[in-house]
Amino acid sequence: MTLVHDAGENQADLAYHAIEDLIVTMRLAPGARVVDAALMKELPYGRTPLREAMMRLAADQLLVAQPRRGMLVRELSFASQMKVYETRRALELVLVPAAARRRNASQARALDDIAARFRTQLGSKDPHGLLLTDRSFIGLLVEMSGNPFMRQLLPLYSLSRRFWLAYRELFARRFRDEDLTEFHISISEAVIAGDDQMALRRVTAFLDYVEEYTLYVGRELVSSSVGVS
Repeated sequence: MTLVHDAGENQADLAYHAIEDLIVTMRLAPGARVVDAALMKELPYGRTPLREAMMRLAADQLLVAQPRRGMLVRELSFASQMKVYETRRALELVLVPAAARRRNASQARALDDIAARFRTQLGSKDPHGLLLTDRSFIGLLVEMSGNPFMRQLLPLYSLSRRFWLAYRELFARRFRDEDLTEFHISISEAVIAGDDQMALRRVTAFLDYVEEYTLYVGRELVSSSVGVS
């Protein structure tokens, strides 16, 4: 999954996103050891920006720093994912109405463009394309909210994308990719309209859906004896 990044980002920012992409798509497997020497062979960044990016990823809980073992990719865990969800819910119920109240005309146009991308992806079988648009979506909502503390949501979304991608076959037994896409479109429409109450209702329904499918995947993992902690 190759992402387009802001031209103003520095090398450490670019390295952060590049490693994040490897984690989300599981090219860096859960539990894998991450060392800068190996990353330098795969990514076009030097040791200093890679190390800075790895420290930030550890602070954001995507990597785990362990004494004498260095950095490890955070393991996939249903119990951990439910904690991610709980935190996401608390933040998103504030984020989305705030974005509706505070968005400016330029931001509304940008969100309309993202909603149009979601519409073209309805029925798409390319999960990576959906993940790309999803990243743009949540990043713009954080900007629209005018609240820099909402940036805490960004790594939580990365962990959620990885969980969805890892267990997409289980997800697909009962749910549709189109459901997620349609929720994002409906939330976008409420935010663009500046209707914070509608935005709250729609993000609440979306989060209820996320909880439902996360619990479903957890139950399926247990019943199929897939290791879950």
